[in-house]
Amino acid sequence: MSRKLLIGWCLMPFFTFNFLTLFAQEERVSVSDYFLLYSRKQNFSLCAFLPHSIVVLHSENQFLLSELCTASITGCYKNRENAVNASVSHFGYSKYGIMTISSGYARTFAHRVSFGLQVHYLMHHAETYPQQHSFTFDLSLYGRISQKVGIGVEAYNPANLKYGLIGREKIPMRYCLLFDYQINDKLLLAITAFKQLPGFFDISGQICFREKFYGFIIDLSFKKAGVIFSFWWKKLQFDVGGSFDYRLEFSPSVRMSYLFLSTDDTD
Repeated sequence: MSRKLLIGWCLMPFFTFNFLTLFAQEERVSVSDYFLLYSRKQNFSLCAFLPHSIVVLHSENQFLLSELCTASITGCYKNRENAVNASVSHFGYSKYGIMTISSGYARTFAHRVSFGLQVHYLMHHAETYPQQHSFTFDLSLYGRISQKVGIGVEAYNPANLKYGLIGREKIPMRYCLLFDYQINDKLLLAITAFKQLPGFFDISGQICFREKFYGFIIDLSFKKAGVIFSFWWKKLQFDVGGSFDYRLEFSPSVRMSYLFLSTDDTD
C-alpha cells in the first residue's frame, strides 16, 4: 500500500470538512434517520422507517487495491408505510468480479414493527471461465420498543441456496442482530452482532452523532475500525470515510445521497 495514498485518504475528511463548512446548510435530518440510512445494509426492513425516498451512489476501494473496488447505485421509494428498493452493485474489476442486482419490499405495521424481503441475483464473471448465475434472498425484521429503543434481525440466504442454483458450493448464510438506543436529539448508540456460516463471528459498536449540517459515525468491532463523516447541502448528503482492518489495512469509501425531502422538511 502506498504511504502517500494512505495519507491522502486520511487528510480528505479534514479538507472536505473545511470546504463544506463554507457551503453546507442545516437540513432537518434527525440522528435516527441518519443512523437508518447507514444501517439499512445490515437490516433491509429499516428502509420502511425512512421518512423520504432516496437515491445513493457509493464507491469503496478495499485495501487500496484497484482489483477490489465496489461501485453501486441504490434507489428507495417511500410511500407512507411502504418502501420499494432496487440496487445494482459490482465488486472486482474487468477480469474478475461479482455483479449483484437486488430488489425488495419493506413495510411498517402500526408504526412500530417493519418487515422486509429482498431478492438478489448474483453474476460471477472471470476471464476464460463461463459466467455463473445465482439467486438468493434475505428476510429482516425491526421493531421499535419505544421512541428511543429499537431491535432488529436479518437472515441472508436462510434457505441455504447454492451458487449456480445446482452447484456444490453453498452461498454463505449471514445473520445480523441489531440493537440501538437514542440518547438525545444528537447522539445514538448501537450494537450489532454478525454471524456468517461458514465463517466468522463479530460484534461491533456504533456511535452516531448529528449536529446542524454535519455528522459522523464511528464503528468499532473485533475485526476493524471505521469512521464516516457526513455533510448536508440542500437535498444532498456527502459521506467520506473508510475502515481499517486490523490485519489487512485501510479501505476508503465515498457516498453521495439525494434526499427527496418534502417542502416542510426544507423550510
